[in-house]
Amino acid sequence: MSALYGQTKKKRFQPDKKYVESYPGYLSLGVFTIAPTINYKINTEAKEIKDKNFNSDYRANISNILGFTVGYRGINVAVGFKVSSNDEKKVDYAKSTYSSIAIRLRHPVYYLLFKYSQVKGFTDLNTANNSDPKSKYLRRGDIAITDYQFEGIYNFSWRRYSYTAPLTFLQRQLKSHIGILLKTGLAYNEISADSALVSARQKPYYQDFNDVEKISGVSIKLAPGVGGNLIFFKHMYLSMAFFIAYDLYLYKYKKFSDGSINSGQSFVVVFDGRASLGYQSERFYIGLRYEGDSRGASLAHARVTTQYSYVGFEVGYRFKAPGILKKGFDKILGSGN
Repeated sequence: MSALYGQTKKKRFQPDKKYVESYPGYLSLGVFTIAPTINYKINTEAKEIKDKNFNSDYRANISNILGFTVGYRGINVAVGFKVSSNDEKKVDYAKSTYSSIAIRLRHPVYYLLFKYSQVKGFTDLNTANNSDPKSKYLRRGDIAITDYQFEGIYNFSWRRYSYTAPLTFLQRQLKSHIGILLKTGLAYNEISADSALVSARQKPYYQDFNDVEKISGVSIKLAPGVGGNLIFFKHMYLSMAFFIAYDLYLYKYKKFSDGSINSGQSFVVVFDGRASLGYQSERFYIGLRYEGDSRGASLAHARVTTQYSYVGFEVGYRFKAPGILKKGFDKILGSGN
């Protein structure tokens, strides 16, 4: 009876092998490069100010991110960092630094993600806010954005649709299929600087926000979505997913002059999604990916928005996992498929 029960439990979360192929016995190693666009905007909400020239449009000076991935069974880890570049169009920008790590846990039914990232060094593209005649833009190398993100996605169509196939490459979609998704998330975000976030020119138009040096907040997200993988020429895929996120943002902001702290909450509806095009065989995989995420919240007399857009390229190969790795996983987590 116990053996029969064990077999039944083992088959409980098996995808339809006509649609989804898994590779539990392989160790996947990959390298990726990403061209990101990371924006941070501050807009005054004073109704009497119609001139948008008092807003800030900050951008990070990052042309390229290089990273590596490793995956085995249901675990995928990706580490990324900025690569130095000599972009002549950005010689007037502040220097930026970037680092990130993402841990993805795949289960046939759900997907879990923990991600940490930090970006430091931004440049205000609104030249009117710059008072330094020696520079075209206002450069703020002291502004930093730090994110801790945890999210889970439930896949209602897990038997025939793999949301993670073009993300972790631990599975491969064999036949085209679409699925309904539900994302939940909890994130901590911090925007900080060594002085007030708004420039001296902007201060008269931001009222209580004009002396804020740090904004920290927790967002609670619920996002229904839909995704799908289109398979053509047997090994080529086109994958897309889109979510509408309902986000409750609980925030605090700290003033530079006296260190006082105020708090509040904001409810927003935001959108995020991804699309990718690539090739997967049993061993080799390659993919071109786009991901976009936008977050915004109304604070005291200002609206703060962060926007992330990534265009990336990843290539990798699956190897037969060495015996010592399999034995280690079996000992710690138990034998798996």
